[in-house]
Amino acid sequence: MRIIMEDVATSAIRSQMSEPNQQLLLSDLDKLPVGARAEWGQLLLDMLADVREVPADESKWRWRRSIAPSGTRQLIFGCATRFGPEVEAAFQSYVLLRHHQLHQQTGLAEQSSTLGVLLTPRTDGSRPWDTTLLRTEGDNELSSEEVERYTELWNPQPAEAS
Repeated sequence: MRIIMEDVATSAIRSQMSEPNQQLLLSDLDKLPVGARAEWGQLLLDMLADVREVPADESKWRWRRSIAPSGTRQLIFGCATRFGPEVEAAFQSYVLLRHHQLHQQTGLAEQSSTLGVLLTPRTDGSRPWDTTLLRTEGDNELSSEEVERYTELWNPQPAEAS
């Protein structure tokens, strides 16, 4: 978890992000309970090891999320086999869908925020993974078509999944 926070603090996107926005991302990450960080860190390492084992022509996703007791803040961690435009779009759809579902369930759209963190293995040996972030807040105004498409992608019915 410390390394992920360092990724956020020192990443190349820092030059494209205002200081208050960077602090907001770090604050969202810091909301993960201290007692759970070691468990989550080990889980993320296990998830990364798992997605590394997938053949190059296949994809695999692993997810874990935490919802604050207030129901207004959500932290989503994911691992995927590789990074690319399709993976980035799928990651965005997952985060937006889960954010939409949360504020639909709670009715607290204006107070809600979701931070998604995606880890993808690196193969160049310079670092173990890349970190991608997406944060959304309030009503992200997904169209009914987007909700349907994202739901079909991420919540397939048992017959569709097989």
